[in-house]
Amino acid sequence: MHISEGVLTAPVLLAGGVGTILGLTIGLRRMNVMEIPKVALLTAAFFVASLIHVPIGPSNAHLVLNGILGILLGWTAFPAIFIGLFFQAVLFQFGGITTLGVNTLNMAVPAVIMGALARPALQSNSGLFAMVMAPIAGAGAIIMSAVMVAGSLALSGESFIAVSKLIFVAHIPIAIAEGVLSVLIISFLLKTKPEVIKGNMHSRAAKLGLVSIIIIPILIGICSQAHAHRVNLFAWYDGKMILAEGYFSGGNKAMDSDVLVFDSEGKEVYHGMTDKKGKFSFKPPGNGEYRLVLETGMGHRAEALVSIQGTESGPAAPEAGQADGSQTAESPEPKGAWQAAEDAHKETVALTSAEFEQILDRKLNPVKEQLLRLAEQDDRVGCRDVVAGLGYIAGLMGLAMYLTQRKRKK
Repeated sequence: MHISEGVLTAPVLLAGGVGTILGLTIGLRRMNVMEIPKVALLTAAFFVASLIHVPIGPSNAHLVLNGILGILLGWTAFPAIFIGLFFQAVLFQFGGITTLGVNTLNMAVPAVIMGALARPALQSNSGLFAMVMAPIAGAGAIIMSAVMVAGSLALSGESFIAVSKLIFVAHIPIAIAEGVLSVLIISFLLKTKPEVIKGNMHSRAAKLGLVSIIIIPILIGICSQAHAHRVNLFAWYDGKMILAEGYFSGGNKAMDSDVLVFDSEGKEVYHGMTDKKGKFSFKPPGNGEYRLVLETGMGHRAEALVSIQGTESGPAAPEAGQADGSQTAESPEPKGAWQAAEDAHKETVALTSAEFEQILDRKLNPVKEQLLRLAEQDDRVGCRDVVAGLGYIAGLMGLAMYLTQRKRKK
């Protein structure tokens, strides 16, 4: 559900940024010091949940939990989602900084709306009604987010309309999963900590701290099975063909995905698809720089540049009706044996030079394949990265509590 950089148009990015600023302003004003631990804990849950992906077609979908955040946080879901997406963009390159506003808006607005619809029912004494609204809020938030992501892409160009339809269909299984998860979480909280949902915010800071100590290690443990879903593209020239391979950071291949090839002037020269192994090949029409764009759907996009330098060509073929080495009346005396041998040697060197880069590229192919495997391993999200993100979130929680308490003392 993260939209990558370089996909959306400037007006869409601007609108998303303005909407997110407004949402953050409202959310921060409504958040008091007693809510900060809960916001930090749910931010950590959102941060980790988005790393667990489910392969769907050529791309991946992941848990979002924005419905749960909307029920438990209300408007403060805006800063929680914003912080989680920010650290994902910085640490894992999910989405991007320029698309942070749009991504936050697409996930936070449905969270606030569904939370506002579900909280009155959940605060009532009707357990059955509460259990009906919980899955509706969890699944509805995902569906609304998918619609907003699809709309963001559709507004950025007609070429994304087909992708927009795929996004909506692909997130239906995720919506069902989050609906079931919402029932489990809300039913557990109603039995153990009903005041978390029913709005009693004044006597649970210490208990939330204890819950955080228990839950955060569980979240860290999940990271051993977490997989990032950023798409990457590795491309090179082997002397005859441009070869490319697309893969997700979790190791899955970007199969059956669109690949667009543009020349140095930005003109599209080829449009193809990756195979079942995520590989793609293309014979360039000539020398120059080529830009390959891999689009796997759902806003996932990667680019790679391949530069093909000019090579020396062999000697020109003789014109029709004229034999090689033929002479006219104005031609000089026939060349001696030594001169003829030297000319033949020069011709041989020229032919070898023309093929040298192709031979070298073929010899380097195993090295390039090994570099690709190393890049795949390096792009995977490790436990250290997840712990770093959780540490940043905890640090922000402490800083916010310190500044709030200092302001209250003054």
